[in-house]
Amino acid sequence: MKLSKLILLFLVGFVSEKLGLGITETQSDSKNILEQKAYPLLLSIVKAGGHRGLQECQKQFKNEIWNCTLDNKIVYKELPIFVKTTLPYATRETAFIHAISTAAIIHEILVQCRLNRIPGCGCAGIKKQREGNGDWQWGGCSDNIRFGEKETRRFIHKLEGGNGARTAFNLHNNEVGRKVIRLSLKRECKCHGVTGSCNLKTCWRQLQPLDVIGSKLKLKYRNALRVQFVNNKLQEEVKNKVSSTRMDKKLVYLEASPDYCKRNNIRGSPGMLGRTCSSDDVTTNRCKSLCHACSLKPVTVEHYKQIKCRCQFVWCCSVKCDLCTRQFSETTCILNDKKHKRTSRK
Repeated sequence: MKLSKLILLFLVGFVSEKLGLGITETQSDSKNILEQKAYPLLLSIVKAGGHRGLQECQKQFKNEIWNCTLDNKIVYKELPIFVKTTLPYATRETAFIHAISTAAIIHEILVQCRLNRIPGCGCAGIKKQREGNGDWQWGGCSDNIRFGEKETRRFIHKLEGGNGARTAFNLHNNEVGRKVIRLSLKRECKCHGVTGSCNLKTCWRQLQPLDVIGSKLKLKYRNALRVQFVNNKLQEEVKNKVSSTRMDKKLVYLEASPDYCKRNNIRGSPGMLGRTCSSDDVTTNRCKSLCHACSLKPVTVEHYKQIKCRCQFVWCCSVKCDLCTRQFSETTCILNDKKHKRTSRK
C-alpha cells in the first residue's frame, strides 16, 4: 500500500514536470476562459461608466461658461476618451474629462461588482484590512478597488499609444481620477444588538457617491497646473525653473483654454450666445453674470408652473398631493445691441 502511494506520487510529480505544471496551466486556462466570457460584459460596463462620467461632468459645470457640452453626436455614442479627434487639445477641461471618466468607470465597475454581476469579481479581502476595535468589526462586502483599477487600466491604457506629450498628459490625469476614487473609500457600518442598541457594528469599505467624487475633481480642475513636456516627462514651470514635484495629485494641462464664450465647432464648444439657464438650478443673478462675463445681454422672463405640494400619506396605501403654482425665471444670453452696433460700424 505504501509502495503504491509512492509510485502514484512519483507519477504525478513526473507528469506535472513534463507538462510544465499542467495543473497550474489548467487553472490559468480556466481563468482566461472566464476573462474571455466577462470581456464583453466589462466593455459594456466601461462604456456605461464613461457615460456616467460625462453626465457628472455636465452636472458639475452646468452653471459655468464651459458646461462640458461637446457638440458632437458621435461623442455621446462612443465617449470622448474613446474618440481621439473629439479632444484634440490638452487643456484643463480635457484633463477633467479624462479624470472624471476614469473615476466613473472604476465606480461603475465596483457598483456592478457589489451587485454580483461581474464573473470573477468578489468582495475585497477582509484579511488585508486593519482590525476594528471593541465596538465594531470588519464584515460585509467591501468594494474591490483593486479589481476596478486593474480592469479600468486594461481598457483605458489600450487607448494610449506612443510616449509623447499627449500620452503622458492623458495617463497622468487618468491616474489623478483613480487616486481620488481610491481616497473616496469610506467606512460604512450596520448595527447589531437587541432593540437597536447597536452594541456591535459590522463595517465595510464603500465608495462615496459619484457626485462627491465629481466635486473633488472639480476643485482639482480649479487648481490645475500648466506643465511642459521636457525630457520625456511632464514638468511644472515654477519661476523659470522646471519642477516635477507636487504634480502627482493635481490635474495638469499643456495648453491654455480657448474662449468658451464664442462658438467653436472644431473644439465642440457651443458658446454662450442663446444659452438659457433657469432659476430652478441657480440664482437669476448667477445666470446674468454668465451673460455679462461673455459681453452678452441677459434677458429674463418669468414663468409659472404647477407642482405637487402638501403631500400626505393616505391609509392605505397612497399619497395625496395638492397642486401649487410656482414662479420661476429663465435667463437667455443675447447679443448686446449697443456693442453689436459699435462693432458693425467699425
